[in-house]
Amino acid sequence: MADRYVSNDRLDELIEKYSDMVYRIAVLRCRNKHDADDIFQEVFVKLVRHAAELETDEHVKAWLIRVTINQCNSFLKSSWNEKVDHLEDFVVEPVINPEEEESEMKYLIVEALRYLKPPEYRDIIYLFYYEEYSVKEIAQILGKSETNIKVTLNRARKKLKKALEEKGVTPDGRIQK
Repeated sequence: MADRYVSNDRLDELIEKYSDMVYRIAVLRCRNKHDADDIFQEVFVKLVRHAAELETDEHVKAWLIRVTINQCNSFLKSSWNEKVDHLEDFVVEPVINPEEEESEMKYLIVEALRYLKPPEYRDIIYLFYYEEYSVKEIAQILGKSETNIKVTLNRARKKLKKALEEKGVTPDGRIQK
């Protein structure tokens, strides 16, 4: 079988289209920008190697999500990472600048989501609300059952609600000053 190649223009298009998504997942998973930068680079190096195997943009998107999560998991489980105290664990480094965002609410949600544990909760909330995947699609991407995704999504919502309430967000979505 002949090797298949993808043009540089197509790779540029894919990187432009999905770079923000990959970076957001990496930051949410790793909880700091420096490690997310490394993950981001690794993911797109893998895309260059495997882009010819991916037929549609939806396939590319799902593949990038799965690879990003896997890269983050590998990094977080690495012996080097386990032996290092990250400054970001002690100093809160915002993922986004609240002055540049549409609202303080979005900032609070992203910050609460960033520290939601376990990391699977962050993944499922992100995929469901930000990438607008259905439960069925998330199950396929993550290789889990739909029931598992529904249960995890419900638990994640409860934890996120509690975290937002601790940050002063009322149940009706208003910010207490």
